[in-house]
Amino acid sequence: MTGSKGPRLRLLGTGGTIAGTAPESTQLNRYAAGVIGAEALLTALPQLNQIADIQVEQIANVDSADLGFNHWRDLVDRLRQILAEDSGLAGVVITHGTNTLEETAWLLQLLIDDPRPVVLVGAMRPASALSADGPLNLYQAVQVAVSAEARGRGVMVVMDGQIHSARAVSKRATQGVGAFHSAGRGPLGWVDDFGVHLPAVEQRAPAAFAALSLPTVWPQVVILHGCVQPSEALIPALLSAGVQGLVFTGTGAGQLSSVERNALAQWQGPLPLMLRANRCGMGPVHRCEDHARLGLLPAGDLSPQKARVLLLLALINGDDRTTLASRLLSR
Repeated sequence: MTGSKGPRLRLLGTGGTIAGTAPESTQLNRYAAGVIGAEALLTALPQLNQIADIQVEQIANVDSADLGFNHWRDLVDRLRQILAEDSGLAGVVITHGTNTLEETAWLLQLLIDDPRPVVLVGAMRPASALSADGPLNLYQAVQVAVSAEARGRGVMVVMDGQIHSARAVSKRATQGVGAFHSAGRGPLGWVDDFGVHLPAVEQRAPAAFAALSLPTVWPQVVILHGCVQPSEALIPALLSAGVQGLVFTGTGAGQLSSVERNALAQWQGPLPLMLRANRCGMGPVHRCEDHARLGLLPAGDLSPQKARVLLLLALINGDDRTTLASRLLSR
């Protein structure tokens, strides 16, 4: 986008519903994601020219359910390069599909160490829909990314006028523009036509893996969902296959069933790194001695999918169980 004399901003497109289209404007569920390029999204929103000078790059254009480790690596590498090479850049906005947006935001929070705002944004309705939410979401994401109030807060998500932290945000509904929330914490703030509303910034801890280079081949980390009478064969099969990490979505406060505990206790080989999260959607998972004896670490308030992201990076970094435990305690 040219012609603006406002702060310089970079927009990185990855696809998603915000770039999706359907044959009819009334179709909200049957549509193709990742059709429109990020440049076209800006062209359709000339109001952005009043607040920022935006350069666009297309990293990918996919449904976020199809996002892969290669997309993550490309996004991280390019984002690090942009921030390192352009000291005058105000911030970065990333358009993203909502299905896995929270995982990408958390990944970037752990890998990017820069005070300038990095803001992820998506949409719950395709660009072709009546009352599409993407244009306003994108406009407000740019408002946040160029604001002084947003500096030093790490990676954020802007949806439906709310500003969320990467650590706390999650998608809680399959439909409706208010599908994102931050369980137990609430949003950091909000944005509207009066500006960006954020409380005084707290000192952000350094990114845990700021110097980590991402590989071509990533570790195998599997999420297991707790339920009534889980399969007795699943855990031994995964361990035999050589998975390097397991995240248990335990019932209640991260509890494993006797079937799962017995499978781990009876395994004769070395156990992988393992975390316990919960399926409730809110509330922490604390240390439990019965689970700790089996090598399981509590994931605290991380969702299972975010616990998996942390475990992936810990394995790439070569962390052992002690180091991973210290990371969980220091967050």
